[in-house]
Amino acid sequence: MTDTAETAPVRAAIYCRLSSDPTGRAANVQRQEADCRALAKELGWTVVDVQIDNDISAYAGKPRPGYRELLHGIRTGQIDAVLAWHTDRLYRRLPDLEDLVKAVQERNVMIRTCKAGIIDLSTASGIMTAEIQASVSKHEVAHLIERVKAAKDAAAAKGAYRGGPRPFGYEADGRAPRGFVCPSCGSREGFGNDRTCQGCGTRSINEPGSEAWYTEQATLAIVDGESLRSICRTWAEAGVRTVPRRFRQEDGTRGEPESREWKPEELRKLLLRPRNAGLLEVSAIGLDGKRRSEIAGQADWPPIVDEETWRACKAVLENPARRTTTGNGRVWLLSRLAHCWCGAPVRGGSKGVGGNTKAQKLGRASLPAYRCTEGPSHVIRDAHRLDEFITDLVVERLSRPDAAELHLKPVDAAEPHTDLARKAGILRTKLDTIAADFAEDLITRQQMLDMTAITRQRLNAVTAQMGGRASTSVLASLPLGDGAAMGELWPTLHLDRRRQVVEAVVSIVINKSRRGRPKGYRPGIDTSYFDASTIDVTWKPPA
Repeated sequence: MTDTAETAPVRAAIYCRLSSDPTGRAANVQRQEADCRALAKELGWTVVDVQIDNDISAYAGKPRPGYRELLHGIRTGQIDAVLAWHTDRLYRRLPDLEDLVKAVQERNVMIRTCKAGIIDLSTASGIMTAEIQASVSKHEVAHLIERVKAAKDAAAAKGAYRGGPRPFGYEADGRAPRGFVCPSCGSREGFGNDRTCQGCGTRSINEPGSEAWYTEQATLAIVDGESLRSICRTWAEAGVRTVPRRFRQEDGTRGEPESREWKPEELRKLLLRPRNAGLLEVSAIGLDGKRRSEIAGQADWPPIVDEETWRACKAVLENPARRTTTGNGRVWLLSRLAHCWCGAPVRGGSKGVGGNTKAQKLGRASLPAYRCTEGPSHVIRDAHRLDEFITDLVVERLSRPDAAELHLKPVDAAEPHTDLARKAGILRTKLDTIAADFAEDLITRQQMLDMTAITRQRLNAVTAQMGGRASTSVLASLPLGDGAAMGELWPTLHLDRRRQVVEAVVSIVINKSRRGRPKGYRPGIDTSYFDASTIDVTWKPPA
């Protein structure tokens, strides 16, 4: 293969690639293209095509649309030469090189690079040289990965931030929280790992409306019985969005940085982060050979929530019995909470009392209704009237002065208070000390295993106590006994939360109703024959 000029102009294609472009500015590939155009001008070649794979690694073996188009142009005879900034822009893997060799040899295409000179794939020696370059490039990337991993492991050992995208609730350095404020002096910076203001010594709080504040409120809401889906709706209404990310596109590239509304699975992952409690999570391989994440100890950044609250939230989210969807419960207050006289639950629907056809004949809108899930001839009740009736009863019940005694378990006042977070920190430090003693040959392997097992057992018991708050009644955060406060709070609660409260305090059975208008019906005013006397309400004891 030669690159001597021919009478016909040489049609050249430029190929540029950048493995990672977190800013999305594509500055590097633009510089590559500029250098290749300068080389083409020097050689007297005409640039007829430019293919770019921005933010796509050649080492990982992921599809490269631009590289495929380049090979297609070679095979179809559309280009006579290829220009690249360096060989590692074209290939880092032998399979990619093999595809390029086949295409180039079929069409006798020339390859020039700005930094590595001529790539001659027409001879065995040239191919061997290209293979050596590919192996060297692969080794460089693998070695870089090892160095990055070692640096992250070293940072983990010190409890330091290990890098990565900006965590929600923290600045880009992963340490400074987004939203701390001193309630005394008003300072928004200068806080220690214990959240103490270095200016006046007051413990900071999460500033309302900040990312840290929203994270704290969501954590508390989960402990109090809120659902992930309802929190996502609340955040969407408040304009709380994810940290801007460059999401992968269909063609394999990543688009411009953008933020999105939170999804329940994303919110769950956020709330389960140990970093929220100022804890460092590391990945380790267990005795069974499986890789698992575990908490290594305290991190060097301040927590957004205390560890006990985070443990309680974690216990709720990881509870196998927890429902991940509420079905019709997101639309109707009493769906599958109230029951028909036959014992089957009822469900809400837009097909109203008397059916849509009857409503149309009477010239009025259909009334949503609760219907028995077992048979069409069983109970049918006006959904709005039944919701209103039960709501009034529940709010009145929880407003009574003795509401807490009626629906909350008594607290054992004799139970001593223990600083569980401090206890857990001491036990984690002890685990580190045991490992260090074994490394220094101060204890035997069996002693190390025995001491580790006992300490871990005690640590698991403490963390289980922290998660015990998750069993707190959904009513605990309500202003029980305060009628005015309950009346104001109830309409502001998300529907999922109201359903949980109703389910916690009352059992509802809808009985058969007699034919004809019920007593007290007001023609022209009432829209349905709702009869409150057919609703059997039984108050539940503390659970």
